Amino acid sequence: MELTIPKGIHPELLTMIRQGLLSPSKVRQLIHLKETVDRFATRLFAEEATQVELEKLYGSRPDIITWGDYFQTEVASRFFLESEESLQKICDTIRFDLVSAHLIYSGKPEYFKKGIRSEATVSKGIDSCLWNLEQEESAHLEILLDYFENLGLGEKPISVQDKAWYESFQLDQMVG
Repeated sequence: MELTIPKGIHPELLTMIRQGLLSPSKVRQLIHLKETVDRFATRLFAEEATQVELEKLYGSRPDIITWGDYFQTEVASRFFLESEESLQKICDTIRFDLVSAHLIYSGKPEYFKKGIRSEATVSKGIDSCLWNLEQEESAHLEILLDYFENLGLGEKPISVQDKAWYESFQLDQMVG
């Protein structure tokens, strides 16, 4: 019996679906994650020029093209053993981080971003199990800056729905 690829799921995940490693609920979560990331990103994971170059070198283009492809396949392959609830929290955290990155870095000057990178470099010089809260935060701020720059997050506004979700997510985290 041939299993068809659900619309919105990357073909690389078909084997995991066939093996029963991704339940229908997890597949829906991963589809939503891809849609969310692709809605935020204004750049491709593998830009057209890179795709063409790889095709010349290896005879085919890469499978992972969009940032949604990247996040979907990465989360599926790293966290397939997690419960559906845990996977949902992971997907929500990624969405939260994308909005956070947009809000933190949009319109900020280069010296601000360089300061973030500098603080993160100091933190990374220390074993992460010895980090204090400040060092942990500086490392996380660099991750958010990487998202901002690599995905092109500041190039389009955040939707009203994403802002509302973000604010309700923050409230849920404070209360719960």
